[in-house]
Amino acid sequence: MQITIDTTPYANLETHAIVSYVFDETDPIQGTLADIDKSANGLLKKLATGAEFSGKPLEMTLIHAPVGLKAARLLLVGAGKRDKFDVATLRKIAGAATRYLKARSIKKFGFLVRENDLSDNSAQAIAEGAITADFETDRYKSDKKAGKDIESISILGFSDTNKSTGEKGLTKGQIIAESQNFARDLINEPSNKLTPKVLADKAAAMAKEAGLAIDILDEKKIAELKMGALLSVAQGGPEPPRMIVITYTPAGGAKAGAPVIGLVGKAVTFDTGGVSIKPPMAWKK
Repeated sequence: MQITIDTTPYANLETHAIVSYVFDETDPIQGTLADIDKSANGLLKKLATGAEFSGKPLEMTLIHAPVGLKAARLLLVGAGKRDKFDVATLRKIAGAATRYLKARSIKKFGFLVRENDLSDNSAQAIAEGAITADFETDRYKSDKKAGKDIESISILGFSDTNKSTGEKGLTKGQIIAESQNFARDLINEPSNKLTPKVLADKAAAMAKEAGLAIDILDEKKIAELKMGALLSVAQGGPEPPRMIVITYTPAGGAKAGAPVIGLVGKAVTFDTGGVSIKPPMAWKK
């Protein structure tokens, strides 16, 4: 899925759908939505007056062939109360809209950012929401959702003046979301597919692509370091253990006196889910 900052005026964008959001307030049709409503001969206000939509969180209203837009559809998503709106809400809206349109085999759409929300944070939130929502867990299913992939999303509302701001946030959001999906793919792999060695190989490939240093300790090195706990657990299965050490060094090297931050993760490739081998009465002692 390709996501870009598109400075094309939203009314002129030829796409399968345009998405924007509506606040839960007395008059939900304001700002950019008021402009769309004017072109549509007051259709949005009629829908709001008739309780077609109220701006409740993640409420969906799909309008086909909207007058004044070259897009084939207009999807309005409820954003809740304006005073509680933040980037987390925007992320949820982008994700919910992506799933909604994807289920209807829509291949490309534009996401129109409202006039007061044009920032790198908003572009980042939209990218994160859309990319993580596009994730599927059907790798091993025979009935995959063929033909329902989102091909492209255009983030609208930015101008040539602030396009670079949007692109900065977009890049950050893509990195974060794609990293999440990478981890989710690994998590969903069954233990007969993702052994410790396979996990280490995938980590090495990721580190190489990202320019990170990596050191993978095999069972011999682990034994030399007297990491008995890890070795004893690994003896419960046929697969030898691996210890993955990934290091990031800032460009130009670390500054003198700068703290070293270490993040320790438990990359378990097989887990019984916490099954206890203790007799039930042991908990009462």
